[in-house]
Order: sequence, then C-alpha cells, then structure tokens
Amino acid sequence: MSSDNPAPEPVDDESGPIDSESGHHADTSTPLDDESATIDSENGHHEAKSRSLRMGVVVVAILAVFAAGLLAGTFIGGGGDDDAAPAPPLTESSGGDDDSAASEPATEFGSGSDNSAASPPAAEANAVDLVAPQPTGVVFNPFAVVDYGSGPCAPAEGAVERVLEFADAPALCIDPAAAYTAVIDTSAGTVEVALDAANTPGTVNNFVNLARYHYYDNTLIHRSDPSIGVLQAGSPHTNDANDPGPGYTIWDEGSGFAYRPGLLAMARTADPNSADAQFFFTVTDAASLLDAQGDSVVFGRITAGLDVLAAILNTHQDQPGNDFGGAPNPPAAINTITIHTTAPPN
Repeated sequence: MSSDNPAPEPVDDESGPIDSESGHHADTSTPLDDESATIDSENGHHEAKSRSLRMGVVVVAILAVFAAGLLAGTFIGGGGDDDAAPAPPLTESSGGDDDSAASEPATEFGSGSDNSAASPPAAEANAVDLVAPQPTGVVFNPFAVVDYGSGPCAPAEGAVERVLEFADAPALCIDPAAAYTAVIDTSAGTVEVALDAANTPGTVNNFVNLARYHYYDNTLIHRSDPSIGVLQAGSPHTNDANDPGPGYTIWDEGSGFAYRPGLLAMARTADPNSADAQFFFTVTDAASLLDAQGDSVVFGRITAGLDVLAAILNTHQDQPGNDFGGAPNPPAAINTITIHTTAPPN
C-alpha cells in the first residue's frame, strides 16, 4: 500500500484492544462459567471456539479483498474523496469544454497531419495579403487650393542659388493643366519622366519647385533594393534615408497605388502625409510587392532611361546593418534635374 494513502482511523476505546496476530479485536467478554464452557460431546465443538472460527473467516475475507485491490492497482479504503484515483484526461472525442480549443478540426485545413500546426484560414489570407494583394484601384485625392503651402516659387528657368531648407511647403507654382517632364541627368545616363500634374498636382508642384531650386543636384541614389525592385534618392543633407528633408511635409494625394516597372513615386514613412522630398523609381516587377501598402503616391511615368536605372540597380551591394538594403556600387549620382513645360492647348 502506498504511503500516500491515509492510515485506517483508530478504533475507539470501547471496541477494545486489537490482537496483534489476528488483526481483529480480542474477545473481552465475561468468561463463561464452568457449565457453559463444557463441550457437548454430541455437537462436537465448543461455543467459544465456534465464535473464534467465525472471526477467522472474516479476517480471511478481508485479506482476500485487500489483495484483490492491490492486484487491481487501486487501494480500496474509506478515505473519501482524497483517496479517489484521478480521472483520466479528456480525449479529443470527448467534447469536454476545457479541451474544445485543443481539439483539432478534422478537415478544416485540409487532410494530413502536417496541417495540424497551420494558421487558421483567415490568418493565412492575411499573410498573403501582406505580400502581394491584387490592386483594388487607385483613389486620387488631388490638392485643393487650401492644401498648398505659402512657400516661395522658384523661377521657371531655375533659381540662381541652391536652396535646401524652407519654412513651408510651396504655394501653387505650376499650372495643373500643363504637361511637365523631368529630365534627370545621372552618372549612368539620362532618365526622362512624364509628371502627372492632372491627378497629383500638389505632389508634382512640390517636386518641380524643389528641382528648380536645385535641391536634388549632386545627390546620391542612396538606396538600391532588388528584392522590391527600387532605387531611392532625394536626400541632399545626408545622402541616406534619414535625411531631415526640406522642412515640411505634403499631403498624400491618393491611395491604392499599384507599383510596376517604370514609375516615379514619393517616399514616405509609415505615417500618413509624411512625404517631403525623397522619391523612388520602380525598376523591376518585384516592385509589385509594395502593392500591399499602396500609399506611396505615384506621380510620374518613366518615358526614357529605364535601362539606365536597371543598370544602376544591377550594381546593388548589400550593406550589413542597413535596414534599407544597400546601395549601388560604385555610387550613382543625380547630377541635375531639369523641368520642361508644355503649355496646355488653347
């Protein structure tokens, strides 16, 4: 018997002492007188001896039951709830409430045991959405008159002196009905971009004004990332993604953008309306991985020089510790950006 099982309760004093050999109470009744103690020869046994025999049978029966309990692996006693054997754990087929979350649906994630650790369908769908969802269509939100700043406008032919810092975003400096082309002279060749002033007039206005102030001249294409097919530039202070910018930010002029090779888009942080001056080119199909975000405003289409950008992207070199991937090696630079304007038809 295990030591964890409680000892039998002590017998009270009225039951008398326990015989050490038999395990039952000794007979303490009043001794029989001589006549009652005489053995009847015809009956063949003594009354006291008969009582002792009956007690012996009881002891043997108790021992037999005890032995059967040991063979069954369970001690049978009078200990109450504390002595009960623990209930076996519920199985998946038992339907117990506590195990309902642990039960594995039979076919919810498909057949086969490898699916037991799979995420729920909704989580799987979300994971896919974060990689490359289908574009849902662009929703443009062009600047209204009140959305422009109060900053100065550079001369159409370009400012005499370079300006890198401003007190406010520019006022409306372009004619949204006109056509604007940016000619970007890089260390690897020329890139031409048709700017979308009709759908993103505020973004184009900002880019054109900075270019005319020579904000982008002699700056590096400081980031290259083949994994998403982009080149990033527009940081004259630090030539990296941590540039403080021109001193202001502009509103996002849309959402739901889809990114394909040959586009010009504004770089921004994760916060809405945080774009300022940095921009990026989409060079390869891998740029579609950015569709999940869709909030970097596309404001131009590359009409010439995509091969120049592809050649720069091919010189990418990883930079350990750079959260943005790496940069072209040898370094690639933007020498100048010149804006050409075509007046709207009469």
